[in-house]
Amino acid sequence: MRMRIRGIPLWGWAAAAALYFGVAAAAVEFAWDRAIDALAEVGAHRLDLYTASLKSELGRFEMMPAIVARQDSVRALLGAGPAASPELLHEVDTYLEAVNNDAGSLAVDVIDLQGSVIAASNWNQSLSFVGTNVSYRPYFKDALAHGSGRFFGIGTNTGMPGLYFASAVRDAGKPIGAAAVKVSVDALESAWRTPGEAAMVIDGNGVVVISTVPAWKFTALRPITAQQQRDIQASRQYAGRNVDALSYQRVGDWNGNAWLGRFPDWRRPGKTTRFLAMSRSAPQAGDSVMVLLDVAGARHQQQLALAFVTGAFLIAGLYALYAIQRRRTIAEKLNAQDALRLANDQLEITVAQRTAALTATNERMQQEIVERKRTEQRLRDTQQEVVHAGKLAVLGQMAAGLTHELNQPLVAIRTLCDNARTFFERNQPAQAVANLERVAKLVDSMAVLTSELKTFARKPEVERVAVSLNEAVAHARLIYDARIRDEDVRLDVKIGSGTMLWAESSQLQQVIVNLLGNALDAVRNQERRVITIVAGEPDERERVLFTIADSGAGIAPEVLAHLFEPFVTTKPRGHGLGLGLAITSRIVEGFGAKITASNQAHGGAEGGAQFTIEFAAATSQRMAHGR
Repeated sequence: MRMRIRGIPLWGWAAAAALYFGVAAAAVEFAWDRAIDALAEVGAHRLDLYTASLKSELGRFEMMPAIVARQDSVRALLGAGPAASPELLHEVDTYLEAVNNDAGSLAVDVIDLQGSVIAASNWNQSLSFVGTNVSYRPYFKDALAHGSGRFFGIGTNTGMPGLYFASAVRDAGKPIGAAAVKVSVDALESAWRTPGEAAMVIDGNGVVVISTVPAWKFTALRPITAQQQRDIQASRQYAGRNVDALSYQRVGDWNGNAWLGRFPDWRRPGKTTRFLAMSRSAPQAGDSVMVLLDVAGARHQQQLALAFVTGAFLIAGLYALYAIQRRRTIAEKLNAQDALRLANDQLEITVAQRTAALTATNERMQQEIVERKRTEQRLRDTQQEVVHAGKLAVLGQMAAGLTHELNQPLVAIRTLCDNARTFFERNQPAQAVANLERVAKLVDSMAVLTSELKTFARKPEVERVAVSLNEAVAHARLIYDARIRDEDVRLDVKIGSGTMLWAESSQLQQVIVNLLGNALDAVRNQERRVITIVAGEPDERERVLFTIADSGAGIAPEVLAHLFEPFVTTKPRGHGLGLGLAITSRIVEGFGAKITASNQAHGGAEGGAQFTIEFAAATSQRMAHGR
């Protein structure tokens, strides 16, 4: 008697199990291959990036020794030998120090034919290279023999690793010495660090000289021969350090440029992890760049493939069991045909009843659809009327806002004109001309105000120049002078003399006028009316922080988040467009600056709102570069 489990023969279960394991193995292998191929493509891009950055970094300094070698004072110093004057030696030392500081290298040396450093960029430091003999260094030998040399090693004096470039100094076609530059590679290691990856540069001896994993530096990836050991000791390339082998295991090849290996995991001390290793020749002859990529993602893809195949087989198995059960159910239904026939008659009656009910429901639904369309049309008409009314309200607010913005300069112009007339009557034309010049500036400011809406709609091109912050604040004070005096507002201004910003003069004045006007509005109904304007000294980033704070009630949190958006205002209806701060923000951004708003802490000067603008300072260095 054949054995069956849930109606399926035992051989059927065995065949399904064999099929499952075969498909699962193929899917896992396919997922692994695709994931590693994708990882290898990422590794190729990484190698392109690292090789290009290494070539770029080396190219910055490769021509430095040749440039130093062409310096007349350097050739004169080497030509004079021990008889060189102290003045000439000091001239060369200071020249090398300046070159080293400008280039950002570690050291610049001048070496005579015997290999002694006779001038160095660190001549005035406690650990000076002057007097050091480097005749054993390959870069010095190659420079005398071939005109130039390059070598990676650890400094015997400092213990700091670096890359050496050297060039022969010639006189009448014959070498009389050499110039050498030492460059740090720490910046490359920092730039190459990426989570889950390791990048390194391996020299011709198979020793890791640059690595994003500090513990791997100066370890060997392959055995070092006796001849290599002798050459290393002779050149003191690693400053006498023992070169230990990096403990890793090569577990398989992938393609011509990649292989799989187990390496110590620097993220988990004491553990090893499988990586995809890829390498490529470096710009320096004999060196190579290697990158290690964690294959954890590929293993995850394998797990997903296995889960997918398992799920598919489970679904297929459940469907098979369902089909068997369905066959049993059909057989039972065939045995109950008489009962089903009677039930069918009853069902027809029920269907007829339900059909009639459905028809009636459908007719009611059609009526509801017609009514809904009518309602939607009425809603659209109402929305259009609301939009039209909103546009009319915005136009009214815009007109009221422009009237408010123009009122202050008009009052100032009237006052200045009356004063000018009085000065002319007193035969004081100088004061009258000064008042008229102020009137001209106010008229220019009014022209700027009337173009605010155009400025808001289109961000203009701004030509930034050096502008005095003190003059811009004085202009704003002049506009609001009568209001400040009449409303008994105390205005504290703390700005250092000579503070210059990169901005456009009239637009900077408009920004400060807008902010000062808002501050005056904020303190109008307060018992204590104080406005503070402060500008600090330029910081190390050549930025100036400008703040204007008031003792008003502050800004509501729900408004603060949208304060610089168009038509957002805290003023009563008819007292502002809600465009002032939006325009101010755009002007400030055109300067390359940034504006923020906040409420002062309760422990500050009377609380209230505070606006902070971070301007670019117009320092002498920026002005010299025209920036």
